[in-house]
Order: sequence, then structure tokens, then C-alpha cells
Amino acid sequence: AAQLILLYKEYWDQSINLLFFNIELIDFRSNISSIFVNAVAGAFVIFLGIGAMEEFAKFLVMRMLNKNLFRSIDDVISLAIVSALGFSFYENMVYFNAQWGSLAIGSFILLILSRITVVTMVHMLCSGVLGYYFAHAHFASPILLKEHEAKKRRPVLRFFKTIFHLKTSHLYRDEMMVVGLLLAMLLHAVYNFILSSTVEFNGLFIAGMILLYFFGGYMILSRLLKKKEDKIELGLLTETADS
Repeated sequence: AAQLILLYKEYWDQSINLLFFNIELIDFRSNISSIFVNAVAGAFVIFLGIGAMEEFAKFLVMRMLNKNLFRSIDDVISLAIVSALGFSFYENMVYFNAQWGSLAIGSFILLILSRITVVTMVHMLCSGVLGYYFAHAHFASPILLKEHEAKKRRPVLRFFKTIFHLKTSHLYRDEMMVVGLLLAMLLHAVYNFILSSTVEFNGLFIAGMILLYFFGGYMILSRLLKKKEDKIELGLLTETADS
């Protein structure tokens, strides 16, 4: 998945010459820049698109696995984090290989330290948050069943259920998927945007944001993995409902 994204980034402003015809790849950077008059807004939307591609690629890895592996929300979050680690490891190796010999030793060491700590944590944070919402989407039926037993109501879902005549679990699943993807994309885009050379930010502000993503990301993931409700074996409830 990482290699596909990196290949696209390398060739998105070029044409691929085949035997009988050429393929013009979509350069969404130029397209977006031409739409937005404000360069800052255009740059942010571009980074939002890059974040969307990377998060969706990591998400597809989770979707391809056998869903019977999932027993609890914790299982899905853990798998999402492993997916992010794999993506980040491969991406880092490509970047290190590309910069080897072109940077001074000190700069190269700084690049290594920043990518294996902060950048890896950003990937873990975005995928972990997406994994949490994907888990809620996957276990929609047992989660809503437990909420019903606890007399917890979701008036918005009931409203849309009445209008569209859809199952509450289907609406809840779609809601969780959309929220998870949007949050992951936004978290990724904000980080890339702040560290980009497109917009000038105060050095102290950038340092603060890096620390916030690193320590804040660690705290968020730790909290999600420690929540008692995330450890309940909802997969067993799903199997019972299906049977």
C-alpha cells in the first residue's frame, strides 16, 4: 500500500508512455491550486488529499483481512496500529534511502530521529483513531444492542431511520465510518500542513505542535486501549446474532 502511494506521488505530474498510448495521471495539486484563489487554503486541501490517500490505503489493509479475527474493539485498534507501523516503516526506508549521501551526517540523523518518532506516531494516531471508529462500525449491531439494554437512546439515528427506512445498525455503521475517515484525514492533513514549506509558521508553534502530536497521540491511543468497554468480546455477540 505504501509503495502504491509513493509511486503515485512520484509520477502524478508526468505521463506514462506505453506501447500504443500515453496515460496522463491526475495531478490533483495543480487542479486544486487552480480552483482556490487563496494559496493557503489550496495548500491545506492538497494535504487533505494526500492524507486521505494514505489513510485510505492503510484502511484497505484492515478491510482485506478476515473479519472473524476481530473479537473486540481493542483488536481492531491494535490491527490498525500495526498497519500504520508497517506503512510508516516502509515509507521511512524509502525516504532514508533517497536522502542517503545528499545530507550532512547531522541532518541525516535528525531526519531519522524525526521520522521514526513523530512521523511514526502521526501514522499510528491517525490509524488508531480510524480503527476505533471502524470497530464501532464493524460491531454496530452488538453495540446498539448493549446500548438498548442500558436504555441509551440515539434520537438522531431514529430520526434518519424513520425518514430513509433503513436499519439503525446500518446508519450507525455508516456514521462511524464517515467520522473515522474524516478525523484521520484531518489529523494527517493538519500535521503535514504545519510542517510544509508552503506556509511560514513560528518555530515555537511548530515545535509545540510536534510535541502535541507525539505525546497527545500516545495519550489518546493509550486511553482507547485501556477503556473497559473496548475489551468486551463483541465478536462473540455478533456470531450469536448471526446464528
